[in-house]
Amino acid sequence: MSDSNSQKERMLVITFIPIAIAINVGIGALVKAFGLPLYLDSIGTIFATLLLGWKRGAIVGVLGFVITSLVINPFAIYFILTQVAIAVFVHIMAKRGWYKNLLRVIGLGLLLGVLAAIVSAPVIVYVFQGATGNGAALVTSFFAKLGNQILESVLLSGISIEPIDKTIQTVIVFIVLKYVPKILLEPFKSGSLKENNFID
Repeated sequence: MSDSNSQKERMLVITFIPIAIAINVGIGALVKAFGLPLYLDSIGTIFATLLLGWKRGAIVGVLGFVITSLVINPFAIYFILTQVAIAVFVHIMAKRGWYKNLLRVIGLGLLLGVLAAIVSAPVIVYVFQGATGNGAALVTSFFAKLGNQILESVLLSGISIEPIDKTIQTVIVFIVLKYVPKILLEPFKSGSLKENNFID
């Protein structure tokens, strides 16, 4: 890579990463404020992964959750590994063409939701005893009242919510990227846009 291209890439990273972090924190704050049984706090992570690669996507997710933990929800920092898992999974699947069309994106979102539920469950159980103070805790409580153990309740809650949540997020990113002019996406060579027909 030439010095000129390397400098352009650094500028893209410096410019876009704060925007992606703001997306995660801002939308996550709205969801927290309304007490919704969703998260919607990984949209910036998915954007950054597709545009800049999984490492920078993971940076967005981790820094976003650190900031969220400081100013909005002190529990968020415990789920930074989930953000890393999201970045890695989206990167792998997008490299294989799972962002080519809406049907594949929905499938990716469902699988991503199951993964996020599994990765997050031990934290929810062993750190918070099943109660994280968000809308999802109400769903966990519902399954617990049906007689399930706490781990089962958390997993059932996660598998009930996360696939819907992550599908919404992956679809939002897909629709936005579809409407962004290709000339604006052209500089983003570190992600998986080319493999998914967003750029030539």
